Amino acid sequence: MGNSSSQKVMEELEAELAKPEQELVELLTLQDATAKLLCAFCFIFMGARAAAKAKSGSWVESLIRTFLTAFGGGTLVPLILGKPPVFLDSDVLFCMTLLAWALTHLTPVGRWVEYNQALRLPLNLGGYIFKAVKCCSTVNTAAKVLSASALYPIPLMGPIVLGVLGSTGGMFLPFDKGLAAVSKGLSVAFEIPLACSAFFHIIVNDQSGFLGTTLRQLTGPVTNETAVLAAVGWFAGTYLTKELLDSSFDPFEASGYTYLFNAVIPARTYCLEEAAAQTAPVGSGRVYEGKVKAHTATEEDLKKSKAE
Repeated sequence: MGNSSSQKVMEELEAELAKPEQELVELLTLQDATAKLLCAFCFIFMGARAAAKAKSGSWVESLIRTFLTAFGGGTLVPLILGKPPVFLDSDVLFCMTLLAWALTHLTPVGRWVEYNQALRLPLNLGGYIFKAVKCCSTVNTAAKVLSASALYPIPLMGPIVLGVLGSTGGMFLPFDKGLAAVSKGLSVAFEIPLACSAFFHIIVNDQSGFLGTTLRQLTGPVTNETAVLAAVGWFAGTYLTKELLDSSFDPFEASGYTYLFNAVIPARTYCLEEAAAQTAPVGSGRVYEGKVKAHTATEEDLKKSKAE
């Protein structure tokens, strides 16, 4: 009888000790409604600050630019999946965007935040937490809407691509930005959503394919909540490292990924174009000292070419 009573007390004590930890997890994964609204505003405010840096001819243009920058992914992904843009589907988000636009375009609040780390740090941190959670929810939504092919038991690439687009769509909207965001390769702003989308989709949604099975053998069972928490840690941890320690920090640089895609492949392309130039007739292509100039040419080389 005594053993049973003490065991019950221990279980109750463990449950009480676990409550703060569970509350923190619910807070970071935005299961708490208040935390979700606050982080959503932080995310929108980040977009409004970015939009305020661009020159606008009128208040209407700046307002539209704010919506498209803050909800670039929230516009493109729903349209691809046959749903309305998120800011049109929620009056709360719409009003939050109006408030963020007013604060960043009609008051000095945006500039205060930009130059004051004590204000900028918590606001951006909240925005990155929201971005991480939305990245995972976008992957989940896409996995339910898209169909699997004959190659794999679940839709594999589509949810990952849409997860990345949902986190980075504002870099391409308005469309006058073109592909400038990826003209020099993938930055950390793309690498983190790509890694998180791929990990989350495979570990959570791939229950029968060999990729998910293999990954879970390495990590053990991972719940949806734990995977979202990992994504939050990756997004928020990278931001805090760049903000507080090293602004050039890239978690993928040490793996050789950055070197492969930003150095090896362009260099190989240059060598191939040089080889092609040896047999190219004079006057064909972009010829400079008898060789076709590759897209990796420096600005100084191009100026020298024009001068000659």
